[in-house]
Amino acid sequence: MTVMATKWKNQEVRSHNGLVCSNGDIYDVHETRMVRVREKQELGGWLNVAILAQEELYGGQYIVKCGEAAEHGSIGVVVLESLQNHEPVWTFVSDQSNPFDQITIKGGLVLVLSTSGAVLRFAAPMREARLLLPSTSIHGSNDGRL
Repeated sequence: MTVMATKWKNQEVRSHNGLVCSNGDIYDVHETRMVRVREKQELGGWLNVAILAQEELYGGQYIVKCGEAAEHGSIGVVVLESLQNHEPVWTFVSDQSNPFDQITIKGGLVLVLSTSGAVLRFAAPMREARLLLPSTSIHGSNDGRL
């Protein structure tokens, strides 16, 4: 069992602003795309997570859980968990989103909504991921089609 899986059993995730995969890959997530971080990065500590919503995906393969960091409620957290072994496939932390508290599935994409209006959009397990912040739609770079 990986350290990530062991920590998740206590509802803890890496304190890294971005997406951390169970295989060790790290991604920065932007409104236009996700970018793999190539250079070795020192990851932060661990955050305790309070789950606010969860939804089973794709006929029982995965479950997406969302919520907030217990240490600081303005940090949003999303976890994609395998239902086969109940270990995280990846975790996503955003210090720009506020808590994520709603999950919607639309056209094969998963939309995780935050209390501030931010949206994490992804296709499981991880073909793409985008973080749309409320300020992006105000300035016109988000055409409203999620």
